[in-house]
Amino acid sequence: MPTTPPGFLILDDALATARAGDALVLAGDEGRHAAKVARIGTGEQVLLTDAPGRQVLAEVTEARKEALDLRLLSAPSPAAQRLPRLTLVQALATGGRDEQAVESATELGVDAVVPWIARRSVSVWRGEKLRKGRAKWEATVRAAVKQCRRPGIPAVDEPVTTAQLLTVLRERAADGALVLVLHEQESVGVMSLADQLRAAGESGLEEILVIVGPEGGVDPGELSALQEAGARSVLLGPEVLRSSTAGPAAIAVLSALVGRWG
Repeated sequence: MPTTPPGFLILDDALATARAGDALVLAGDEGRHAAKVARIGTGEQVLLTDAPGRQVLAEVTEARKEALDLRLLSAPSPAAQRLPRLTLVQALATGGRDEQAVESATELGVDAVVPWIARRSVSVWRGEKLRKGRAKWEATVRAAVKQCRRPGIPAVDEPVTTAQLLTVLRERAADGALVLVLHEQESVGVMSLADQLRAAGESGLEEILVIVGPEGGVDPGELSALQEAGARSVLLGPEVLRSSTAGPAAIAVLSALVGRWG
């Protein structure tokens, strides 16, 4: 059985105007990894993916010490235009559970990730940790994209406090986005994710934001503020999921409900 060519990322706009037969150099960290770690050789094929979701197969015409010279075997596929966009607002969590969530959500089709410094987050990014934390999530996203060969590289937005998140939600809700905050247990007025999506009406919906709290759940005061900003509480299922699995599970359910998956 033929294997899928190894995937590498194009982090600029080189594929935007590329055509079949064009030459391209895979350099930088991606080229270094391809040449020195993966040891891709002349004559082999690689799959290139850029941030908007263009993809193309390329053949290695020369393997250099820290870069690959490539020839595109076709014109790149069009940039991915999948609607509604799926955005995961993931609260910071300990033990690497937030990174696990980001990794799995990327594989399952999320389009953007927002790191949230929630009131109950034990792990808190401040100062230099803000930059390093976001960079680590970006690296996690890129590794997951290459692993699953999906189109598009999800954006990792600037980390936000609750006050900043509320501003974002008001703006997105005003633009017609559906904002869902995962609730831990059944209570009066909390609908299932599927029922809430049906009630909102998915026709013409351009974005769905899913908010996941930290290990201790969303603080009641924060939950009220999120709801006032336009968020709707939803119940994903009867089980209480970890912060590492709740978001990816919701992304998977939404991907099926909105028709991304067959």
